Amino acid sequence: MAYIGFSLLLSCNKDGFLDRKPTNTIPQSDIFKSSDLINAYLNDLYLDVPGYERNLYGNIADEARTYWPGGSKDVVRGNWGPRSNLMAYWPYDDIRKCNTFLMKIGNSDIGDSIKNEYIGQVKFLRALQYFKMIKRYGGIPIITKPQELTDDLLVEKQSIDSCFNFVINELEGAIELLPNTYGNADIDVGRANKWSAKAFLGRVLLFWASPLYNPKGDVNRWGEAAEVNLDVIENGPYSLYPDFRKIMLAKNNQEEIFSIQYLKPYREHGWDSWSMPDSRSRQDASDRCPLQELVDAFPMKNGIPITSPLSGYDPTHPYDNRDPRLQQTVIVNGSTYGFQGLPVYMYVDGIDGIGKPYETVTGYQLRKGTDESNQDYYGQTGSDQNWIELRFAEVLLNYAEAKNEFLGSPDNSIYDAIDRIRERAGLNPYQVPTGLTKKEMREEIRNERYIELAFERKRYWDLKRWMTAVERLNGNRFHGMYITKHSDGHYTYEVKPVGETYVFTDKMYFMPFSQDDIDKDPNLAQNPGW
Repeated sequence: MAYIGFSLLLSCNKDGFLDRKPTNTIPQSDIFKSSDLINAYLNDLYLDVPGYERNLYGNIADEARTYWPGGSKDVVRGNWGPRSNLMAYWPYDDIRKCNTFLMKIGNSDIGDSIKNEYIGQVKFLRALQYFKMIKRYGGIPIITKPQELTDDLLVEKQSIDSCFNFVINELEGAIELLPNTYGNADIDVGRANKWSAKAFLGRVLLFWASPLYNPKGDVNRWGEAAEVNLDVIENGPYSLYPDFRKIMLAKNNQEEIFSIQYLKPYREHGWDSWSMPDSRSRQDASDRCPLQELVDAFPMKNGIPITSPLSGYDPTHPYDNRDPRLQQTVIVNGSTYGFQGLPVYMYVDGIDGIGKPYETVTGYQLRKGTDESNQDYYGQTGSDQNWIELRFAEVLLNYAEAKNEFLGSPDNSIYDAIDRIRERAGLNPYQVPTGLTKKEMREEIRNERYIELAFERKRYWDLKRWMTAVERLNGNRFHGMYITKHSDGHYTYEVKPVGETYVFTDKMYFMPFSQDDIDKDPNLAQNPGW
């Protein structure tokens, strides 16, 4: 007899909280006879969606480096492949659960309306899981029913276009079935609805239009991506949250489109702990130390890049008059941080100085999304900010990029999408300079993604889909800031290389399938170069 075990069940209730509802081990044959158990099964599927992770993705592009050995450092060195890949994602067990739900829900006694709503949610979740594989591997096997031992289990991978078409069709089907809203903002953020499915479709279409997945350069794909994202912008219920610093702290706010829900003590993570300097650490620290390249990408408060002689940038006071998002994202030397209300000193030989054990390796620490009032952080626990998988600022950026690539030159709608983000950031003037060429606007949009979406697990995949990862990463050693405090109290600043030289070759645009999976399924042809 087949059984489904639920060790921890979290659901969004009418008040927007996550409830713990432990159950006994339940025969699968009984689950679809009970509306409560069907809902429990659905809640369990949401728990399969990845949320916070400690220190991998923020440290494998040009955002940050970590103090800790192994892990992301192996990725940077190029020490990964078919037998060892920390970025691997192969959730066919979770997909089987989705397939089982979709196969059995039709015979349940729940009403057609709620049944269709549930089907839409599971189609969304299955699409999300397949998309996370496609962006890693390209073509993959598409399995839409629960496999049995009597089935042919040696499944071939499908083409990249076939896989994208499957995900697109799944999401379009979900959009038709899902409600506009569940009548509660907390639930709308934690469960898929019509608009979150459409926003996610906009992301999928953007990837499919991008050079890595669109080798023939079909410009119409960009047009389709722009159209869907514009629909969300113009007709969806979302808007920019007014305070960039608090986007990750104000749970289920108007900018969140789809988030992985957390609530202490039922489901926790260590985001606040991971970001601490060692002098305030409790079993963890310095997991993401922002790189100088990211710091330099933030313009001045007047919106002008620091590389321009017109910007007013002063290298002897490098953090003055910068884009406010810089110090809302990064702890710089002397920043006041944490519930103690004390400054963090990361100058050479300072209390949290660069190069000391367990301290910053770049001269910076991460502030973004941290709860500075939190006094409960410890190791991998103590925090419960939602993991925001998709927010409205990304939709604006997705639209701007897709529309710019579709047109011969940028139109006013592209400027407007970027200006809205820069205005919220507090730039003055916030307007992007007019008269940009398509190429110039492309660079503007890409830099805006770099700083606005930093540490939201977007940058690595952006560099890959644009096929700029070899140029940006391979053979490069990134930089940190070494600060010297002099006897009279003033500081001097020196940019130096930090960490390992990056290895990223052409074959790494598509990850290898695990050798274990290749051994199990000889029809699963390995990706080129591996």
